[in-house]
Amino acid sequence: MLLSLKAPALARALCLGGGLVLSSMLLTQQATAAECVKTFRWTEDPPYTYAAAEAPGGVSGISTDIVRTVLMRMGCEIRYVDMPWARALSALKSGHVDIVSGAFDTPERRTFAHYTSQGDTSPNVIFVRAGDDQAAAWKTFADLLDSDHFLGGQIGVNYGPEYQQAREEGVLEGRLTLVPNRVLLWQMLDRDRVDAIAASYLTGLMEISTLGFQGRIVRTSIELSSDPAYIIFSKASVDAAFVERFNDFHEAYLRSEHFQEMVDSHAKAFGVLE
Repeated sequence: MLLSLKAPALARALCLGGGLVLSSMLLTQQATAAECVKTFRWTEDPPYTYAAAEAPGGVSGISTDIVRTVLMRMGCEIRYVDMPWARALSALKSGHVDIVSGAFDTPERRTFAHYTSQGDTSPNVIFVRAGDDQAAAWKTFADLLDSDHFLGGQIGVNYGPEYQQAREEGVLEGRLTLVPNRVLLWQMLDRDRVDAIAASYLTGLMEISTLGFQGRIVRTSIELSSDPAYIIFSKASVDAAFVERFNDFHEAYLRSEHFQEMVDSHAKAFGVLE
């Protein structure tokens, strides 16, 4: 039996059908967005990642804002998980964390992580207590190794090839103290429990200011590495196609005026820029 519709009825039917199709498309888009939830590792590491009650999810920082902005433009949500560096790499490898920022490019990490096409450069340097005349004359990492100074660093962090080589060759045996977080390192340096620590230059300046150690802790001339640090993705939970899309949005954001304004705002918040 054929059903015949007059023009008004046909129009209503088409509108109803179109509405159903449109509703179906919207539901599909919403479902896709809901499915795109990426877990981002953070810890107290200003200006890159740090707690801020007024920020979305209570987390702010340069790296945080980059990842959050790019994911938002991709139609994805972000979930934050706070954990120390060494555990974060293990979680990334297993797929329990999707995204980690601030990673150097190493062959071993390439086995379990995708890398963004562009990185951020802030050299790792050596900081000491003010008034350390011996350290004031240092020019290279070899000068520190030839001294009787004890060095502090973070567990699982690669500060550069010279540092890694010294560890592998046992040169720092008995003279290196590793802890989970840098706040403890600054406190240890201030209290004479270690004589020098390695840290990112920009991060170091901000944390010294925040902790009230200005004038008591200073940087030396030693630069351990100026290699870029990257945002990396778990190969166990994120496919290469997603990373390619992320790269497109990421590169566009890095070229925008909004990116530089964001970086400057974080630097000013910690007193690095006036």
